[in-house]
Amino acid sequence: MTTPPTYLTESELISRMEKHGIGTDASISTHIENIIKRYYVELIPGRKLKPTKLGLVLAQGYHLIDISLVLPTIRSDIEGQCNNIAKGLAERDDVVRKAIDLFSAKFNYFVDNISKMDVLFGSSFAKLQDVGKPFTRCGFTRRYLQFITGPPPRLYNKTTET
Repeated sequence: MTTPPTYLTESELISRMEKHGIGTDASISTHIENIIKRYYVELIPGRKLKPTKLGLVLAQGYHLIDISLVLPTIRSDIEGQCNNIAKGLAERDDVVRKAIDLFSAKFNYFVDNISKMDVLFGSSFAKLQDVGKPFTRCGFTRRYLQFITGPPPRLYNKTTET
Protein backbone atom coordinates (compact mmCIF):
# COMPACT_ATOMS: atom_id res chain seq x y z
CA MET A 1 0.00 0.00 0.00
CA THR A 2 1.38 3.39 -0.91
CA THR A 3 1.32 6.33 1.45
CA PRO A 4 1.38 10.01 0.60
CA PRO A 5 4.66 11.84 1.14
CA THR A 6 5.07 13.73 4.40
CA TYR A 7 4.80 17.49 4.45
CA LEU A 8 7.95 19.51 3.78
CA THR A 9 9.73 21.01 6.73
CA GLU A 10 10.89 24.60 6.56
CA SER A 11 14.48 23.43 6.08
CA GLU A 12 13.46 21.08 3.24
CA LEU A 13 11.63 23.93 1.52
CA ILE A 14 14.67 26.17 1.93
CA SER A 15 16.87 23.44 0.41
CA ARG A 16 14.54 23.12 -2.59
CA MET A 17 14.42 26.88 -3.07
CA GLU A 18 18.23 27.01 -2.98
CA LYS A 19 18.45 24.05 -5.40
CA HIS A 20 16.29 25.95 -7.91
CA GLY A 21 18.04 29.26 -7.33
CA ILE A 22 14.96 30.92 -5.84
CA GLY A 23 15.48 33.71 -3.37
CA THR A 24 18.53 34.83 -1.46
CA ASP A 25 19.67 34.08 2.07
CA ALA A 26 17.98 37.35 3.09
CA SER A 27 14.68 36.75 1.25
CA ILE A 28 13.95 33.04 1.71
CA SER A 29 12.69 33.40 5.29
CA THR A 30 10.41 36.24 4.11
CA HIS A 31 8.95 33.98 1.39
CA ILE A 32 8.15 31.30 3.97
CA GLU A 33 6.73 33.87 6.37
CA ASN A 34 4.48 35.21 3.58
CA ILE A 35 3.00 31.83 2.63
CA ILE A 36 2.16 31.25 6.29
CA LYS A 37 0.72 34.77 6.74
CA ARG A 38 -1.41 34.42 3.60
CA TYR A 39 -2.77 31.06 4.85
CA TYR A 40 -1.40 29.04 1.92
CA VAL A 41 0.22 26.72 4.48
CA GLU A 42 0.12 26.26 8.22
CA LEU A 43 3.07 25.43 10.44
CA ILE A 44 2.44 22.17 12.27
CA PRO A 45 4.55 20.33 14.88
CA GLY A 46 7.96 19.34 13.60
CA ARG A 47 8.25 22.68 11.74
CA LYS A 48 6.33 21.11 8.84
CA LEU A 49 4.39 23.17 6.33
CA LYS A 50 0.92 21.72 5.75
CA PRO A 51 -0.95 23.17 2.74
CA THR A 52 -4.28 24.75 3.64
CA LYS A 53 -7.42 24.32 1.59
CA LEU A 54 -6.78 27.80 0.13
CA GLY A 55 -3.19 26.88 -0.76
CA LEU A 56 -4.26 23.64 -2.44
CA VAL A 57 -7.05 25.26 -4.44
CA LEU A 58 -4.75 28.06 -5.60
CA ALA A 59 -2.05 25.58 -6.63
CA GLN A 60 -4.62 23.44 -8.46
CA GLY A 61 -6.02 26.52 -10.20
CA TYR A 62 -2.60 27.79 -11.25
CA HIS A 63 -1.72 24.29 -12.45
CA LEU A 64 -4.93 24.08 -14.44
CA ILE A 65 -4.51 27.50 -16.07
CA ASP A 66 -0.71 27.69 -16.50
CA ILE A 67 1.47 24.98 -14.96
CA SER A 68 4.54 27.23 -15.15
CA LEU A 69 2.99 29.36 -12.39
CA VAL A 70 3.33 26.41 -10.01
CA LEU A 71 6.74 25.09 -11.04
CA PRO A 72 9.94 26.84 -9.91
CA THR A 73 11.30 27.29 -13.46
CA ILE A 74 10.19 30.87 -14.20
CA ARG A 75 11.21 32.19 -10.79
CA SER A 76 14.54 30.43 -11.09
CA ASP A 77 15.10 31.86 -14.60
CA ILE A 78 14.36 35.39 -13.39
CA GLU A 79 16.76 34.98 -10.46
CA GLY A 80 19.39 33.65 -12.90
CA GLN A 81 18.94 36.67 -15.15
CA CYS A 82 19.34 39.00 -12.17
CA ASN A 83 22.58 37.21 -11.31
CA ASN A 84 23.71 37.69 -14.92
CA ILE A 85 23.08 41.43 -14.56
CA ALA A 86 25.22 41.47 -11.40
CA LYS A 87 28.01 39.63 -13.25
CA GLY A 88 27.81 41.99 -16.23
CA LEU A 89 26.55 39.23 -18.55
CA ALA A 90 23.14 40.81 -19.22
CA GLU A 91 21.73 44.30 -19.52
CA ARG A 92 19.24 45.34 -16.85
CA ASP A 93 16.83 46.96 -19.32
CA ASP A 94 16.76 43.84 -21.52
CA VAL A 95 16.08 41.54 -18.55
CA VAL A 96 13.36 43.84 -17.20
CA ARG A 97 11.69 44.18 -20.62
CA LYS A 98 11.70 40.41 -21.19
CA ALA A 99 10.31 39.76 -17.71
CA ILE A 100 7.55 42.35 -18.16
CA ASP A 101 6.65 40.91 -21.58
CA LEU A 102 6.57 37.38 -20.15
CA PHE A 103 4.45 38.23 -17.13
CA SER A 104 2.18 40.51 -19.12
CA ALA A 105 1.39 37.64 -21.50
CA LYS A 106 0.91 35.25 -18.57
CA PHE A 107 -1.36 37.75 -16.81
CA ASN A 108 -3.53 38.22 -19.92
CA TYR A 109 -3.78 34.44 -20.44
CA PHE A 110 -4.65 33.97 -16.77
CA VAL A 111 -7.39 36.63 -16.90
CA ASP A 112 -8.83 35.03 -20.06
CA ASN A 113 -9.01 31.68 -18.23
CA ILE A 114 -9.97 32.84 -14.72
CA SER A 115 -13.30 31.01 -14.95
CA LYS A 116 -11.38 27.76 -14.34
CA MET A 117 -10.23 29.18 -11.01
CA ASP A 118 -13.77 30.36 -10.21
CA VAL A 119 -15.08 26.82 -10.65
CA LEU A 120 -12.43 25.42 -8.29
CA PHE A 121 -13.13 28.04 -5.63
CA GLY A 122 -16.89 27.64 -6.02
CA SER A 123 -16.78 23.90 -5.59
CA SER A 124 -14.23 24.03 -2.77
CA PHE A 125 -15.59 26.82 -0.59
CA ALA A 126 -19.33 26.99 -1.26
CA LYS A 127 -21.96 24.79 0.31
CA LEU A 128 -23.22 22.33 -2.27
CA GLN A 129 -26.84 23.31 -1.72
CA ASP A 130 -25.93 26.91 -2.62
CA VAL A 131 -24.38 26.05 -5.97
CA GLY A 132 -25.70 24.61 -9.16
CA LYS A 133 -28.99 24.90 -10.95
CA PRO A 134 -32.12 22.75 -10.75
CA PHE A 135 -31.59 20.14 -13.43
CA THR A 136 -33.91 17.15 -13.16
CA ARG A 137 -36.06 15.38 -10.60
CA CYS A 138 -34.72 12.61 -8.40
CA GLY A 139 -36.40 9.27 -9.13
CA PHE A 140 -36.47 8.45 -5.41
CA THR A 141 -37.52 11.71 -3.72
CA ARG A 142 -39.08 13.47 -6.76
CA ARG A 143 -37.20 16.63 -5.68
CA TYR A 144 -35.04 18.57 -8.07
CA LEU A 145 -31.38 17.63 -8.32
CA GLN A 146 -28.84 20.43 -8.61
CA PHE A 147 -26.34 20.25 -11.45
CA ILE A 148 -22.92 21.10 -10.01
CA THR A 149 -20.50 22.11 -12.75
CA GLY A 150 -17.56 20.71 -10.84
CA PRO A 151 -15.01 19.66 -10.51
CA PRO A 152 -16.18 17.01 -10.90
CA PRO A 153 -19.48 17.73 -12.68
CA ARG A 154 -22.28 15.92 -10.85
CA LEU A 155 -25.90 15.89 -9.71
CA TYR A 156 -26.59 16.75 -6.08
CA ASN A 157 -29.69 16.05 -3.99
CA LYS A 158 -29.74 18.53 -1.09
CA THR A 159 -32.47 16.63 0.77
CA THR A 160 -30.54 13.37 0.90
CA GLU A 161 -27.02 14.88 0.76
CA THR A 162 -25.98 12.65 -2.16
